Amino acid sequence: MKRIVYFLGISTLLFLTGCASRQEIVRFKEQLNYLEESNQRLEERNARLDSLLATQNELMQKLRADFKSSLTEIDERLTASENKLDDLSYFFSQSIKKLETFPRPNPQVDTTKKISNPPSIQVNARELYETAYLDLTKGKYDLAISGFAEFLKNFPHSELADNAQYWLAQSYYAKEDFNQAIPQYKKLLETYPGSDKTSDCLYKLGLCYLAMKNTTQANKYFKEVVDKYPGSTEAKLAREKLGLKKK
Repeated sequence: MKRIVYFLGISTLLFLTGCASRQEIVRFKEQLNYLEESNQRLEERNARLDSLLATQNELMQKLRADFKSSLTEIDERLTASENKLDDLSYFFSQSIKKLETFPRPNPQVDTTKKISNPPSIQVNARELYETAYLDLTKGKYDLAISGFAEFLKNFPHSELADNAQYWLAQSYYAKEDFNQAIPQYKKLLETYPGSDKTSDCLYKLGLCYLAMKNTTQANKYFKEVVDKYPGSTEAKLAREKLGLKKK
């Protein structure tokens, strides 16, 4: 741009002083036009570069946000998987024990003899819990809800009661029935305060309220997770929801 102004000044000066011939003036004009066109192309190129940089920056920000969101989703799935693995481990260990105690055939007993009045089968706590849990893993949430509710009604003091209460709440959560999930999570906190599901329960309460657009209540439970269980996976996820950095 400075060069254009320079040539324009020189050509004007030469014209005014009468020192330039017509051909020189024409040549100066051609050079001036060339410089103006070059400058315009340069400005257009700079504009395209600025636009490209802006697009790249926007893309990078979106990629960072998507990556962070993906990590959060992975952490949530890992937490859910850990909870399921705990119960599956218990389920299989109990199944093995059941097989070990299953009576073996006695060769001295006449197996061809029919039993006229077979004994009635009594469903115990473990069988009821395992059936409900299997329904949950198969996506049969209504059956799981019914099974866990029946378990809690008949065996409220069982060692599996807190887990049953948690999975009852989870069944409603899986159905996205947050209005029903919330009181079930709260019941776990009130009835079984020492449960190992407490941190996840608090985090899930936050997610329920967040899904219902109640940010105030959601943040309340996210903060509670961070304060009470700072080293847990749920606390890490809650910090991300709150936009906090780990201290």
